[in-house]
Amino acid sequence: LRNSPDRQRFVGLLLEDKGVLRNHQKVVVDGVGEGEITSGGFSPTIGRSIALARVPAGDYDRAQVDVRGKLLNVRIVKTPFVRNGQVRIDV
Repeated sequence: LRNSPDRQRFVGLLLEDKGVLRNHQKVVVDGVGEGEITSGGFSPTIGRSIALARVPAGDYDRAQVDVRGKLLNVRIVKTPFVRNGQVRIDV
């Protein structure tokens, strides 16, 4: 029951390293647990890779994603990423 849905939250992710976030990639939060990307891809409007993910509940703003065996840094951000053509997150 550790990662049951009631102990998870749905968040936006912004990749800080080079790469592309895809669905079913593992999200690792140090000292908290693991989650999973539900959808992801490159955003031409933002110029970075973004994703939506289920992660363990808690108060943190950084995590890592396992991309082909390499842990890449991501920032947890509020959604929506873009509204009416305006980027709503700090890039």
